[in-house]
Amino acid sequence: MLRTARTGLGRPFWLAWWATTGSSLGDGLRTVAFPLIAASITRNPGAIAIVSAAGFLPWPLFGLLGGAVVDRTDRRRLMWRTDVLRALLVGGFAVLVAGGSASIAALATVSFLLGVAETFFDNAASAIVPMLVADPEIERANSWILSTQTVMATMLGAPIGGALFALAHWAPPVSDALTFAFAALLVGLIGGSYHPRKGPAGRTSIAQDIATGLRWLFGHPLLRMLAVLLAVLNGTFAAAEAVLVLYSLEVLHLATVGYGLLLTLVAVGGLAGSVLAPRAVRLVGRRALLIGVGVVQPGMLLLVGLSSSRVVMVLAMLLTGIATMGWNVVTISLRQRIVPAELLGRVTSAYRMLGLGAMPVGALLAGLLAKGYGLHAPYLVAGLVGLAATAGCAPFLRLPD
Repeated sequence: MLRTARTGLGRPFWLAWWATTGSSLGDGLRTVAFPLIAASITRNPGAIAIVSAAGFLPWPLFGLLGGAVVDRTDRRRLMWRTDVLRALLVGGFAVLVAGGSASIAALATVSFLLGVAETFFDNAASAIVPMLVADPEIERANSWILSTQTVMATMLGAPIGGALFALAHWAPPVSDALTFAFAALLVGLIGGSYHPRKGPAGRTSIAQDIATGLRWLFGHPLLRMLAVLLAVLNGTFAAAEAVLVLYSLEVLHLATVGYGLLLTLVAVGGLAGSVLAPRAVRLVGRRALLIGVGVVQPGMLLLVGLSSSRVVMVLAMLLTGIATMGWNVVTISLRQRIVPAELLGRVTSAYRMLGLGAMPVGALLAGLLAKGYGLHAPYLVAGLVGLAATAGCAPFLRLPD
């Protein structure tokens, strides 16, 4: 039975929000710990990039399947069950780290499996928002969720993860497993049915459901163009992220805690972006805001590639956080309003498949560029590609203002 939208945010939303708060802290611990664990095993940029690419690869492989499942099942139930599995997976990996048995292959495998789980959880988490709150509250709900994710994952999780790693390499994954268990408990307490279909399920197959979502997305010019531009921008960001740990340690000469603090700057910018995004929409409109993001993010990567300055990196992290959060608040709210509830899981998964599909490619290419031409090369190439994509897509973006 389809859950009707509620007035205000309400208890079900806040339970989901608290679950997001806990698991986002764990995500921040893992985001810092996994690259540092990889760097403790090898300084080969190609090998480290493989770990990063493994985490991105499930979206092009399983994203569409995840969306189809989300539109066939109770979204709340799928979320808590997925978090239980993630808790067990990360907890098992912590045992390997504690026993000194962690390897690049094991790290890549865990990253890949967590990415597979993410395709189901993230699709469900996005699709359930319009079922938890009333339509006028969607931007507010998304702003709370996205800003909390940013604060917990990078403002708190990143520096705490770096500090825990310095104390014991197994401490961050253990803490991450506990946050997944905490999130599963809270989502389970929401109660009620959050199945998107009002009546009995039809006789369509998974393949037919996936095809319906793809047709809907490709038939919508605005969402299609946004997904294409997002794909390029995410690919360039993944290229930068894949070698960031080595750039920080070897070019900027930061310690492990300093690397975590560097990621915290993205959260500071993201928090500012979540506050500024609604005001920016009122002042300049959605189109100008999204084109600005498409210029700022790759522009910062280009500056990082042209320098070896800590000041430039600090500026790049802050502005990237602001730009990314502005994009997310606008586009997620837009998609939740445009797409029918019974199709939202499938269309979101198709959108994210396009938007995230370039990330493993970007990460792998970054490893090759860094190995062949140095750690500045991925940033230079990523910046130029991102700016070119924005220039090519901007004339075709027609957003309601």
